[in-house]
Amino acid sequence: MGIETLKIRIKLFRDKKSSEIEYTYKKKFKDERPMVLDVLLQAQEEKIDDLSFRYGCRARNCGICTVDINGKPRLACRARVKEGDTISPLGTLPVIKDLIVKRDAIPRQMIGYNKIPYKNNLNVEADVSYHNLTACIECYACLDGCPLHKKNNLEVEENNAYLFGNPFSFLKLQRLYIDPLTPEEEKKGIIEKAKSLGLETYRREYQNLKIKCGVGINLKDEVIKPLLHAAFGNQIEKKRK
Repeated sequence: MGIETLKIRIKLFRDKKSSEIEYTYKKKFKDERPMVLDVLLQAQEEKIDDLSFRYGCRARNCGICTVDINGKPRLACRARVKEGDTISPLGTLPVIKDLIVKRDAIPRQMIGYNKIPYKNNLNVEADVSYHNLTACIECYACLDGCPLHKKNNLEVEENNAYLFGNPFSFLKLQRLYIDPLTPEEEKKGIIEKAKSLGLETYRREYQNLKIKCGVGINLKDEVIKPLLHAAFGNQIEKKRK
């Protein structure tokens, strides 16, 4: 019996132009259900030797291998592919080459907002929600469907941060806000930072807000809702005009 195969489409972006190739993945054994990363590694070895993509831990710990599968963000090291799937770079960030996207304009939003002299190494008692937020692996899957991130001009100048926030940046702020090591005088500044990143938008979009975390954090209830409450009191939702 011949080697079983899967036909997968891979979108390449080079010199500001996109193209799509069909790659035939050769299964290692009959019932193999390969991960996206398996396909990319084989494609790089056998057909596209200069194929560019990122991966690190291969254990869902780092988040840098995230790509879009059929238009939705998935971790390449954990997402399985099937016949006819399309692999492409994250559609929510600017592409550098092939499947590699430019990520730095998001963490730059947090510069200057971690002034705590001592880092919480999880030995300091904290609310359970704080520990839940430490599960974030910075995969940026949460950018998909975010009405606030959609407002950003993705082609910001070098070393600049995006103007508007996203669930990831607000998660960072919420984690600082509830960290038992954060002084009370710093908390007001954290909320003002959240407002400056456009937190108000989530009030109008709250009821229909659909954002998904790559590792299962309840971003709506554990990040957005408490920040809105801290910033605007009990009036979390705001009617659209």
